[in-house]
Amino acid sequence: MTPDVWNKVRDLRPEELPAVLAELDSCGLFPAPEETLEQFRSRLAAMFQELEAIRNGSSELQELIGQAPPVSGELRRKADQLTWAKYRFRAGWIPAWYSTRQTGFFSVGILLEVDRRLPLLFLHGGFRRRKVRRGYGAAETMAHELVHAVRCAFPASAYEEFFPCRMSGSRFRRMVGNLFRRWYLPALLFGGIAAVPVLAAAELPGCAVPLLLPLAVVLRELILARRLRRAERVLRRAGLEPLPVLLRLSDREIAGLAATPANEIPAAWQSTFRWRMFRERFSGASLPDGQ
Repeated sequence: MTPDVWNKVRDLRPEELPAVLAELDSCGLFPAPEETLEQFRSRLAAMFQELEAIRNGSSELQELIGQAPPVSGELRRKADQLTWAKYRFRAGWIPAWYSTRQTGFFSVGILLEVDRRLPLLFLHGGFRRRKVRRGYGAAETMAHELVHAVRCAFPASAYEEFFPCRMSGSRFRRMVGNLFRRWYLPALLFGGIAAVPVLAAAELPGCAVPLLLPLAVVLRELILARRLRRAERVLRRAGLEPLPVLLRLSDREIAGLAATPANEIPAAWQSTFRWRMFRERFSGASLPDGQ
């Protein structure tokens, strides 16, 4: 984010906020669903103060950061290109460091959310020496965590991993990544499948019953995917770029769109400041390159 934008955030009067919403949105500063303009402004102001404290070394969060080196400018630019191409934001304001201490050995990237307001991003230190670790590219890993970061003030979502996994170059991860949003979902899926031959070998009755667990998980994922496709269709027929808008919506809003007749955005929504901004930024078949 440019210093000019930060100055606008810091000195912004409530009545001036609508005029700069699109600019803030392009920086990954999204109003949360059901958040008023004043609440949004207050959240940004508090976040700005904490970021300033991190920059000058006076933050209480300094212990988390330690001596971790910041991610390279080249990596930031590549991650920004990915998030812009898919979701039309560049979140250069989100602090990011290389820190194996924070990620641990097995993780390639991690996002810490302070009070569901301030995101702190850490990439595995191995990315300082190579662009790929454990099959994950550095730029796509950072872009993945940035997508999580810009939604940190949003309510919990059944699509928690769907949008970040769009950053992956792997079709498999894009298809099944959302299944891993909660640890118990793949446990139920694979555990139920694995239990069947064990019970069958033991000649126990009802050996196929455990298949109900993976069936329920798969059915739930299919329902979520169908809902997204329907919401996407409504947005497209209404003249809006679907994926950037969907990223900025809550699960309740996505479900509401999916239940709406094609090209009919609910009238009550269209009058809100968020939807007016969506119209401004995401109308039409093409979008500006966002320089």
